[in-house]
Amino acid sequence: MAQIIPFRGLRFNRKKIKGLKLAVSPPYDVISATQQSRLYKAHKYNVVRIILGKEKKSDGPLRNRYSRARDFFKSWLREGVLIQDKKPSIYIYEQSYAFEGRRLRRIGFIALLKLEPPDKGVILAHEKTFCKPKEDRLRLLKSTEANLSPIFGLYPDEHFRIDRLLTGYRRTAPLADFEFEGIRNRLWRIDSRNFIQALTKLMRRKRIFIADGHHRYEVAYYYKKLMSKKRAVGADYVMMYFCNLASGGLKILPTHRVIRNIPKAELAALPLILERYFTISPVSSQKELFSRLRQPGAGEHLFGLCLQAKGFHLLKLKRKKILNTHKPEGDGAASNSRSHKPEGDACLPVRQAGLPARQGAASNSRSHSCYNSLDAVILHNLILDKLLGIKEEKAGAQNILYTRDEREAIRLVNNRKYDCAF
Repeated sequence: MAQIIPFRGLRFNRKKIKGLKLAVSPPYDVISATQQSRLYKAHKYNVVRIILGKEKKSDGPLRNRYSRARDFFKSWLREGVLIQDKKPSIYIYEQSYAFEGRRLRRIGFIALLKLEPPDKGVILAHEKTFCKPKEDRLRLLKSTEANLSPIFGLYPDEHFRIDRLLTGYRRTAPLADFEFEGIRNRLWRIDSRNFIQALTKLMRRKRIFIADGHHRYEVAYYYKKLMSKKRAVGADYVMMYFCNLASGGLKILPTHRVIRNIPKAELAALPLILERYFTISPVSSQKELFSRLRQPGAGEHLFGLCLQAKGFHLLKLKRKKILNTHKPEGDGAASNSRSHKPEGDACLPVRQAGLPARQGAASNSRSHSCYNSLDAVILHNLILDKLLGIKEEKAGAQNILYTRDEREAIRLVNNRKYDCAF
């Protein structure tokens, strides 16, 4: 199944950067323009300059955010801002954070994962992917020739064998220990041969579910094929953060989907459309909505809906069995099916590069009930795909905004820039 190997990681030089919290950033795809500017000001070596550099009016084919990312990356290596570990290692990564009055802890590890084709059933995805994000990450990968941030992968381990192994090697002082955006981050570097062999053996039995990083995984797999003639062995692997699917510290906080360009008749009928699979209850305010969302009953799947001119609603899934029977239309049996070419040439650069314009969710992932019951999977497969019909790449890219800021999502709907938010 999954093949992992250790690697010689690149890390910030603590002699150059006194506070790591000034140099790190959230994932590139949730950084707003305001936050990007704030991260630029936080430190001259903040990684946002590489993973999501600012664009300039003077940008062209040769000089742009990707060439600047390459230049920053190379100069930071040359100046010793980034240093490489001497021994191949696996990195234990722990995050602790407050959630609904409790302190939770999530333990995982960072290693290299051998890239596998999507139809092999080793790496399982649940989200459709789109042209523009893949083109963006491909250009960055080609410019820097580096894995800049780990993909987030989940593996099933209900007996917690891997968790116990990781815990046993966390007795030493961490390599890094800092707080960022209310989350305490701790990192250990483990180069023990016994540890690496034991972990590698345990992971061979696992399938990996991609929780975040679908676009980057597809880009990395294409890049592997691109580099095969050059025999670049490093391109056969991608950096991934692995976490136990059964971990009590695994709380995938919502990334809100804000939708626009819904036809007026469909928008007016949206509550009736959703009632096919959900019980819908109007709520009086944003505060009440989020209060009720934080208190689901055992086995319940709850979603919030902010609807233009119709306020807030609580959605409760009626029948859980639908999770294991629904197949998004248009996917077919193959996990690497391509969409029909949309109007216009928005996807042309990616098509020329050899990447699929829209990647369907891996069919094998649907067979795992634990994964199918994730709220993100329900939202994409059942609500966006089946009920709203947002399937085509062009439509998805134009119609959906992703944000982790609930206030921003609601503000966009109230300002009538978007039709609804989930």
